[in-house]
Amino acid sequence: MASRRQNTLHSGPPFGLTAYIHIHLHTFFASLGCLARTPFNFMMTIGVIGITLSLPAGMLVAIDNFKSISGNIDLNHNISLYLKHHVTQEAAEHLSNTLKENPKISHVRLIDKQQALEEFREYSGFGAALNTLEKNPLPHLIQITPTDDNLSEEAIQSLRDELEQNSETQNVQIDMAWLKRLNALLNIAERTVSIIVLLLGIAVLLIVSNTIRLELQNRRDEIDVTRLVGATRAFIRRPFIYSGFWYGVFGGVLACLLVTLSIWLIDGPTSILSKLYGNSFQISYMPFLSILFWLVFAILLGVVGSWVVVSRHLSRLEQ
Repeated sequence: MASRRQNTLHSGPPFGLTAYIHIHLHTFFASLGCLARTPFNFMMTIGVIGITLSLPAGMLVAIDNFKSISGNIDLNHNISLYLKHHVTQEAAEHLSNTLKENPKISHVRLIDKQQALEEFREYSGFGAALNTLEKNPLPHLIQITPTDDNLSEEAIQSLRDELEQNSETQNVQIDMAWLKRLNALLNIAERTVSIIVLLLGIAVLLIVSNTIRLELQNRRDEIDVTRLVGATRAFIRRPFIYSGFWYGVFGGVLACLLVTLSIWLIDGPTSILSKLYGNSFQISYMPFLSILFWLVFAILLGVVGSWVVVSRHLSRLEQ
């Protein structure tokens, strides 16, 4: 009789990979079904997660767009060489031709003092006042564009020092100061957003943990029964881990949708403003890698939050 009972116990198929995958798939979709039975609570939770994560995600997209704006305004190409007042037209042309042979320079444009005066009279609105002047107060100007291999700050400074050594040079002007300040501000903004990502990530972690904790309380009797029949910690923990996964998935998707919707709403007015400034700037949407990052980040927060609170709950039950 005992041998027959032993044969019966061992007559079933052994536990293998197929059964393991089947159990996980069943729990994976069953956890989504449990969340769907309380749609209001589920939507409230993913709404809070989505709004929380959309703030740093939107800030990062905004910083990337500001960087593209500063990159389009390439002031490294604008080097203005002002000559001394006594330099003649012939000397200015000779210097301009000499600079064209410089391998560090790709383009040279000479604006003589008479041409500069005419442009100033046309665009400044002081034409009547300029007519009272006895002589032209403006110097000859040479606009210089460095080659693509000499656009770094060190190369620009080296070229500036070389131009200042010329005896006919009065002043060399490079309009990069405000662009450096803008890049410094963008670096500060990136550091600030990194801190915000960390803090709001912790907030999402706490949101998921509290939601799973409430779910543990509601299913306390079910957990007690499964423990009595010999369920392992992994078996009890599994559905809650997948619940955290679903919170992360839908929260991350909602965050990306909110950021995309916000960009779409301000895209039209921004395009109109850029055209008024004579620019064709277009706002960039979230790239695919950024969307993938925020989805993975949200899922990680959901899974970790669920794991921590369930493990702590089970440890308290076993004490």
